[in-house]
Amino acid sequence: MKNLSIVIPAYNEGKRIEKTLTSLNKFFPDSEIIVVSNGSTDNTNELLENWKGKNKNFSYFVYNDKLGKGGAILKGLEAAKSEITGFLDADDAFDLNEVKKMIGKLDSADCVIASKWKGRGFFDVNEPFLRKILGRFWNRLVRILLGLSFSDTQAGAKFFRKDALNIKNEFICKDFSFDVELLYRLKDKKIIECNIPSNYVEGSKFNYKHAVPMFRNVLKLWITK
Repeated sequence: MKNLSIVIPAYNEGKRIEKTLTSLNKFFPDSEIIVVSNGSTDNTNELLENWKGKNKNFSYFVYNDKLGKGGAILKGLEAAKSEITGFLDADDAFDLNEVKKMIGKLDSADCVIASKWKGRGFFDVNEPFLRKILGRFWNRLVRILLGLSFSDTQAGAKFFRKDALNIKNEFICKDFSFDVELLYRLKDKKIIECNIPSNYVEGSKFNYKHAVPMFRNVLKLWITK
């Protein structure tokens, strides 16, 4: 797809970043792919340099300090050149053919987001039990505090028209709660939530200790709304 920029935040993704980029190259050969290496200490940066030499539509940025998932995505979005921009997690968990169809819905929307939960029951979602429990609690929390009625705010595949969101405004949430603030800033726009098949991939960079700062950031967002 032309006129599309895909940002991938990456922290120590040496074991799977090449597989992810290979999949993206297959499904989005004409799109701009931007990887933001966010404080990586493994061989991620070396692999990205090798990949750059072989792919003309690929670029990457390296930051030695950890920016957080949201901070890394923002750096990539600032560099994106296309009118349609968005991000995917580095784990290659989503069916990219379905993601491609989802992005096509931007013909009639300002933003499209993937969802593991839309139209699905608790035991239909492929995630560890505790993660699902915390995810449902988080979803209820953001519904109550911010009025976001989506089934899934956290799925790592979101795309929007560049003119629908001013990313130059300072974001409060630069960790894993970034997705919530992104949707909150777009709440007056037309957003389509799509159920996209996904598989839970071991090696997620989310840790349960991240829940406290996520909650704190959403409270800050609620106070300033």
